[in-house]
Amino acid sequence: MNIFSYFSKLFASESTAQDAHLPLKINFNSTVTFEINPILSAMTHGAMIDVLLDNLKVLSVKSISSIKIEGMDNKKIYRFYFNKEGDRKRLFLQVMSDSNNVDNIDEILFCSSVTEPPVGEEDILFFLGDNESGLGEASYSFSREDLYTFLSRAEVDKRLGDADGVEYTRVEPEQDFMPAFSGEETVIFDAYGTTGESRRVMNLMPHSRALTDTLFEELLVAFWVTTSKNGNEITIEDQLPLAEYIFAIKLERINIKVI
Repeated sequence: MNIFSYFSKLFASESTAQDAHLPLKINFNSTVTFEINPILSAMTHGAMIDVLLDNLKVLSVKSISSIKIEGMDNKKIYRFYFNKEGDRKRLFLQVMSDSNNVDNIDEILFCSSVTEPPVGEEDILFFLGDNESGLGEASYSFSREDLYTFLSRAEVDKRLGDADGVEYTRVEPEQDFMPAFSGEETVIFDAYGTTGESRRVMNLMPHSRALTDTLFEELLVAFWVTTSKNGNEITIEDQLPLAEYIFAIKLERINIKVI
């Protein structure tokens, strides 16, 4: 029995909150506010993160997920999504902490992302890193035209200045090719986990680029499918693979207030 069908039955009698004991003490009742300066500074220096600064004053959690990455049993990634499920553009806070101690936090990322289905078999093979090419190579680049997919033309032109595009460097760039990370993401849409979905993360590759000597923008390129929804398995034939481009800025705990 999977988590969603289990808690759906449990909900009728002795329900158990599944949004307790999470990093930063965030749950579905939380209001999250962010210090604007770090994100504004990054955007001013050309970061491609997509957010209206006024919206950072009040954000409510719409769904919560945990991601288990293969080979990283001692770590877990949590995501607090601020958009309604199904939106092409997503805004979320990503926190990586110890699996057994959510207060021991390694990294906090403020993220905006765009999801889209791959176009054709060649695109799918690229995101799978087929034959040690595609996702997993030492760098990932976007031209000016590519970036118009993520931001308005005016915003891209303002942030790029005279540059033709941007290039992000993969972790350990000295290797020609590095297999991406894979894992499972479990998402809940309510505090008791009675609704939600499971996702198979086929590839997740981190990159970064310097905005200044001390300021960096992160890029995570992900490739995933939803394998079940509200406890109902989705057949392989009906699983839609999605590519996701996640632009992120690292934050410190002091930059975040949870009410």
